Amino acid sequence: MILLAQEAGLLQLQNIDIVIKASLGKIVLGDKMAVKLAVIQLNANPGQPEENRDKAIRFAQQALDQGAEIILFHEEVIVGYTPNLRDLAEPVDGPTTQAFQKLLQDKDSLIIYGLTERDGENYYISAPVVSATGVIANYRKTHLWWDAEGLRHEPTYYSPGNELVVFEYKNYKYGIMICYDGDFPEMTRAYANLDCSAILWMNNRESRGHSEVKDLSYRNSMIIAASCCCGKDEKGNFNSGGSNITYADGSLLAELWKQEGIVIADVNVEEALSMRKSNPWYQGHRPSLYYNEQVNAAGTLTHQ
Repeated sequence: MILLAQEAGLLQLQNIDIVIKASLGKIVLGDKMAVKLAVIQLNANPGQPEENRDKAIRFAQQALDQGAEIILFHEEVIVGYTPNLRDLAEPVDGPTTQAFQKLLQDKDSLIIYGLTERDGENYYISAPVVSATGVIANYRKTHLWWDAEGLRHEPTYYSPGNELVVFEYKNYKYGIMICYDGDFPEMTRAYANLDCSAILWMNNRESRGHSEVKDLSYRNSMIIAASCCCGKDEKGNFNSGGSNITYADGSLLAELWKQEGIVIADVNVEEALSMRKSNPWYQGHRPSLYYNEQVNAAGTLTHQ
């Protein structure tokens, strides 16, 4: 099913699961400040990387056919939470990255996907940013979920990342968060302090809808694309998804629940930066009262 969301409401078409929302912000056709974001919501099968990779490639092609420039998948989309995750883990330049790189040949688009990463003897929950030329950035989840038993007790299986990652696309900056990371509001604020226009927030949980995203967006004038899975997880529990694209004023551009599909929106990345300059919830902040923060030359937030 295609759901074409317009200002007047929803127009239902058929054949492919896509949600497209009319653009928000002062965007005109061909505007260099306009970026088309796509969030893909999949029902992935934990422990079946080939099956999940093939499905991800098909959906990514659909998004590219719609003109998507930055495509976001959910956390751990290829391997998932499975007992043999270490056997199935891939290096950052492994077969999934290579498959996406091939798909992107002769295109300027980027794909960000959830990787179970193997690096020597260490394992990470990662988010590589793939272009036609290879991996241009790789974020490793910095806050591992610990309040669970078994496969969801992430410190048992993974090492945490230790830095924020910012990448540039068409001269504007983007940050990445993975699931639990975004539950700490300091993460979004830190990316705002690094002059990011948008954050790509991937999740693997029961849902991550607009209601959990909007406050972070409007308090930081941050465009947020949030991905989540749908269908049954490794325990047979149902995930309803809620993948969404939220604008810098906290308003909802597009959202998808309880089915596979793609949400797509045109966003004005320059306008997000302009809005931040007059945002009272951002400009009124006095970080020196709470902690002393410093950004080093590599763009990593450190605390003293």
